This record gives sequence, structure tokens and C-alpha cells, in this order.
Amino acid sequence: MAGSAGTSILLINTSMTNHADISIYHHFHRRGLTRSHRHFSSHWLNSAENYLALRGERGPSANALIGLFQRLWFQGSLLLAVKVGWTILWMPAEVRR
Repeated sequence: MAGSAGTSILLINTSMTNHADISIYHHFHRRGLTRSHRHFSSHWLNSAENYLALRGERGPSANALIGLFQRLWFQGSLLLAVKVGWTILWMPAEVRR
């Protein structure tokens, strides 16, 4: 890190993947909360089982993730809700729909 004597620059990585389904899905999968994309789509996103497949690289829409955020928040799963909220805030404009 560059800086003068005694100072340093703190860099924060705020970049998010364009594949929100991959990051959020894998986050849930690693914690044993889902077993497949189909289960994640239907159980967590309240969508058709093939929802993530249809969305492809765009991942879940902002509306689907907002619904997931609200569900997690009301269930008291605050850390998961924050993870989903962070994903929503940093979604590229082209995948929000």
C-alpha cells in the first residue's frame, strides 16, 4: 500500500459479481439451506422451480431478492438478510429487471 511515512491507504473491495444467483445461491447452499437451484428458486425465491435457469447469467431480479430479504428479515435471519441486501444494493443496472 502506498502512503507516506506512518500513513497507509485502506482499499475496500465493493465489487459484486454479475451472477447474483451464484453468490447468493452458494451462500445458502454452503450453509445447508438449499440443495439445488430448483429448490432455491421455489423455496427461497417463491418462484417457479426453473426460475434461475430461465434468468441465466442475470441471476434473480431485484424484486425476487427484495422478497427474499423481507422473508429473511421477518424470520429473524438478519445476517442472511444483510448479505441479500448488500447484493441488491450493488447489483449492476442491467440485471435488476
